[in-house]
Amino acid sequence: MASSLSKSVLEALAPARQDARGFLLLCSGGQDSMVLATVLVQAGIPVEIFHVNYGLRGTESEGDEAFVRQWADQHAVECHVCRVPEGFGKESDIQARARSFRYTEARELLAARDLQSMLVAHHADDAAETFLFHAARGTGLDGLVALAPVSDQLIRPLWNVSKSQIDTYARKKQIAWREDSSNAGDKYTRNHLRHHALPALREAMPQATEGLRTTLHHLRELQSFVDAAIKRESVLYLGKSKSVPGALVLYRDVLDHPHSSVIIWYILRSMGGFDYEAVRSLGNSQVGAKLEKGGWQLWAEREGLVLTPVPTEPIATLESLHSLHRVTGPLWDGSRWQAEVEWTGEERPYASLEDLGSLRAPVLCLERVPHLVWRPWQEGDYILPLGMKGRKKLSDVLTEGKVPAMYRKAICVLAEAATPGEVFWVPGMRLSRRVAVSEADSSFWRLTEHPSAR
Repeated sequence: MASSLSKSVLEALAPARQDARGFLLLCSGGQDSMVLATVLVQAGIPVEIFHVNYGLRGTESEGDEAFVRQWADQHAVECHVCRVPEGFGKESDIQARARSFRYTEARELLAARDLQSMLVAHHADDAAETFLFHAARGTGLDGLVALAPVSDQLIRPLWNVSKSQIDTYARKKQIAWREDSSNAGDKYTRNHLRHHALPALREAMPQATEGLRTTLHHLRELQSFVDAAIKRESVLYLGKSKSVPGALVLYRDVLDHPHSSVIIWYILRSMGGFDYEAVRSLGNSQVGAKLEKGGWQLWAEREGLVLTPVPTEPIATLESLHSLHRVTGPLWDGSRWQAEVEWTGEERPYASLEDLGSLRAPVLCLERVPHLVWRPWQEGDYILPLGMKGRKKLSDVLTEGKVPAMYRKAICVLAEAATPGEVFWVPGMRLSRRVAVSEADSSFWRLTEHPSAR
């Protein structure tokens, strides 16, 4: 029994051991992690251990930390210990937060120590328990196979080993470990499954653990196939936005696919994980509608559903001007968005006028303009368009200019005041006849466009 456990661990690590760097073992001090630590050390596999003291069980938590440190010292293994921030245990959903904290700290340590992979001591019973937990709660294929033997930078060398094998090995080898008293109760759902559901299942079907392991193997193969198929399909329905640099666009054609719900879920699962029905509704909405979830925004635009991270900083700010020597802001040129453009201005005598510039880099006369403000446009703004009679609402200017809805609020304008009112220039779209240059003017300002290097 003992030799088969060691053999399983070594086989699981064989592909990774081609890399000369060592491993980082996440070690709680419990039976599973101490058995894995012992196997690794006895096999001469380079490993460092990482322990998190959550401080949730008082002296018991302190004892776990002391035990792990002592074991590492006795076996000449590098030991890293991390403590959670003060008040960590007072917030809700502590298990999920503890897991997130543990893996985040471990990944940072992995990079800092230049180690190749994290190791955790999850075993076959844990995989079965996780399968039942997610299946009962309701999940997709990813949830059912969440506890994979290898995932990104994480390896589970005991994934094919049962808890009874681990217990037998520990007792035969006289390996010391710490018992977590919180595991004895049924406070957490996983504990209840471990203490009641799995034993009942094994009593009814002695081969239950092995059967679930086989099922997980088949599901993982199916998942691999589905991932490959979706990747091929995604090329048809997901592309780069032509109007918004760096953004992706989900084409509306995907909504007509007979399996659109599956394709959309797989495409968006790591980018917001938007609800399918909400996405379908957005696809049938007017331009300008949006969804926001998980740090991502999905906008209904003319080219499709445009996907971008939620902006962390405002693109445009208010700036009172005494001259036009320099202004900075975004630019929509009718087909493409630029997040930051700089315009430098130079005042010249009318006699040096050679041309009237363009809507992107205009020539303006400011002699008839008492004040200047560079700011984001507002509802209530209007312009007296050059070449037209009357006034025009700024909202209509932006609509006619086909500005992406996601960037309408960010458009900067040269205006008369900070409050809604007259606008003199909308970069790339409109110029006011109030600032048009004429022969009666003595001087003019010429703006030169300098696209940002970023």
